[in-house]
Amino acid sequence: PTEVAGEAADYMVYMRRIVEGSSRDRRFILNMDQTPVYFEMSAKRTLDVIGKKTIHIRTTADDTKRATVAVTIAADGTLLPSMIVFKGAPKGRIAKMEFASYPTTNHYRCQENAWMDEAVMVAWVDEVLAPYVATAPEHVVPLLILDSYRCHMMGSVVQRIQELGVEVQHIPGGCTSLCQPVDVGFNKPFKDRVRRAWHNWLLADAVIHGTTRSPTRLDVATWVANTMEEMKREGGIIRNAWKKSEYAWFVDAKE
Repeated sequence: PTEVAGEAADYMVYMRRIVEGSSRDRRFILNMDQTPVYFEMSAKRTLDVIGKKTIHIRTTADDTKRATVAVTIAADGTLLPSMIVFKGAPKGRIAKMEFASYPTTNHYRCQENAWMDEAVMVAWVDEVLAPYVATAPEHVVPLLILDSYRCHMMGSVVQRIQELGVEVQHIPGGCTSLCQPVDVGFNKPFKDRVRRAWHNWLLADAVIHGTTRSPTRLDVATWVANTMEEMKREGGIIRNAWKKSEYAWFVDAKE
């Protein structure tokens, strides 16, 4: 971050002019980014009384399996529905047989590597972005801020977003840890709460120590849905994500 601090500061000077004005409304100034959620979230250390020769830990059978969660937040503190991407065939058994039983507050897709690709990005535009920006007043031009991830910059994706009347701005590569609200203020509290849900799920298992079954996709979808509902009630976290000291998105947000 120190190497790109100057570029990030220049970008913020430019963007503060973009986000202000009579055609803007903070409800429709949006930032979307993806974050991984692992099926196994064990801590890397243990804690017990001094002198213990054996410390039992509880873990699951799979510590590398993950899903990708597309998070979208607005500058006024609004949290849009999430899209969760699981590993699998886009139109395979998981999509056909399982998704109907998952929490309806999320949207779901399958991708071969559980990544956000062009097809998933287009689905996010159609299912999450389009219904939300359709409620914007006529004089408001919605703004979507994305990082420079490859599928965010594809012509087909950008065109589909612009066809909704939404302006797109991309954050320069390397600057997301300073300038992107989802990175700056949302991801850590979100993952802390998901990890807490995972701990509660693990402790509810009958196994006292050793290896137990892996969480299911439904478990993960439920953790994410419950966490998002919790964070909606704590709107201050989302608003504060736009207020990082010299990288605050709005002049009145700076101390």
